[in-house]
Amino acid sequence: MKLSDTTFSDGLGSAGQTRLVHGLWHASALVLAVTPIGMVIAHRSSPTFIGVSAALALAAVAAEGRIRPFLREAASVLSSPLGIAVLLFFGWCFASIGWSEFKMTSFVGFGEFWLPIAAIFVLSLTLARQIPPQMFKILTGVFLLACVMILVELGTDLALRRGVGLRAESFIFNRPVLTLLMLVPPLIAWYLGQSSRGWLYGLGLLLVFAATALRSESDAAVLGLIVIGLVVPLAWYAPRLTCGLAAIVFLAALGLSPIVGPLTSSVMPASMHRLLASGHSRERVALWTSFGAAVRKQPFIGGGFNVSPHMAETAVAKKVPARQRRMLAIGHPHNAALQIWTELGAVGAVLALGIIFLILYQIALQPHPVGSMSLALIAGAAPVALVGHGAWQGWWAASLGSAIIWLIAVNRLRSETAP
Repeated sequence: MKLSDTTFSDGLGSAGQTRLVHGLWHASALVLAVTPIGMVIAHRSSPTFIGVSAALALAAVAAEGRIRPFLREAASVLSSPLGIAVLLFFGWCFASIGWSEFKMTSFVGFGEFWLPIAAIFVLSLTLARQIPPQMFKILTGVFLLACVMILVELGTDLALRRGVGLRAESFIFNRPVLTLLMLVPPLIAWYLGQSSRGWLYGLGLLLVFAATALRSESDAAVLGLIVIGLVVPLAWYAPRLTCGLAAIVFLAALGLSPIVGPLTSSVMPASMHRLLASGHSRERVALWTSFGAAVRKQPFIGGGFNVSPHMAETAVAKKVPARQRRMLAIGHPHNAALQIWTELGAVGAVLALGIIFLILYQIALQPHPVGSMSLALIAGAAPVALVGHGAWQGWWAASLGSAIIWLIAVNRLRSETAP
């Protein structure tokens, strides 16, 4: 269904109402599409764009008189196995605030993470079904413009940001670069389905992004891009095998995260640390060792949602060996799996793993090439989550979620045009 379809006006009594509905859908899609540029300007802004897009989509649904059908469908989705798993994880996260020693920090982090998730859920049931083909051209233009903006800023030592009085530190482009990384798979999936030369456009976008990632300070983005490059061929020719292998990798990542520090320290040679010095590999291993020690002191329920910023001040920190306590003050373990164990314990880890397995099962059922690009999205996101940012940062949830919306739209458009 396209934005121009007259079905949008079902039940509306006037041309003015019809124009309102069209305008709201277009505005919602456009806000979602310009998110990358917003992130370049304000590097934590993706939750705002996602939230505004979801609000506009809900307004369009209300103008169409479809709120009740929307609520019924939302309830149906949430009663599916994946929906129930997410609700259980949501409930455990909320319950853990009760035993957190820093309840306000936990509560704020809870909102920062789950509000973008709620917005993405709304968009998956609304806007993802309305995005027209031409919006992918706009997204492509935004993607390229965002890359150019980053390259120009880094090439001029952030002269423009300094000139207008904005924060001028090069690492602030790490978040927008990671946002762009998440958009690579849906854009490639779109162009692969357009023509026999679609792979050329996809390759061009990939090369532009690669140049941007390499010029930035985001080692996580470069790592994510490398993993995507390794996974895509296998996902393309053997998607179900790739889903199975991904399940094993996630099982290992979550299962071993409490001991990932000592394990990495024992197998990683000094030469590798020297090679990865710019990514602070030694510090990350020390950090994982400290948080892993904290996990082993409270393995079942954890310290409470988003308690990591104050982990060094908690009672459990006093049980950690003195030489490791200093690293607990970093803010979070820079490993989402380890952060889940730290804050939500074994229960949270099992629930998170259940969600991942159900997502992989759904991907295995997707048609080609959308399923392959969905695996590519996971391949890009997983290493970022395991070595980079905090698990509950709202900008990351929103940026990853927006890529999922575009992939859903690609899948829908392909099914609508299939012979």
